[in-house]
Amino acid sequence: MLEDWEVVVSTFTTVLTSAGVSVLVSSLVTLLGQYLERRARREELILQKAIDMAVQRREFVMEAIKLTQKNATFTDDIFSVETYVRWLGSLLNHGNLPPDADQLRRK
Repeated sequence: MLEDWEVVVSTFTTVLTSAGVSVLVSSLVTLLGQYLERRARREELILQKAIDMAVQRREFVMEAIKLTQKNATFTDDIFSVETYVRWLGSLLNHGNLPPDADQLRRK
């Protein structure tokens, strides 16, 4: 009789331990998935805002050219987007702009 009880307790312990490990593994996989999704959304948002900023800058410069009747040289928007992505990423990750941004600050 005691042996039967030990088998039942052993089986119950094994099942309970397996369930606990499953919950733990499932939770870790969920946390990893959430982290990766948030990181991807953040990068997507940075890219979208950088594109918006580049377009707004181009439109501003074009309007300024129309008003001042002066010539200007444009760079492709992709270069502005690259710069803005770097700058926004630096602001979010470190709280400040990268050193190359200081070249464009008004003194």
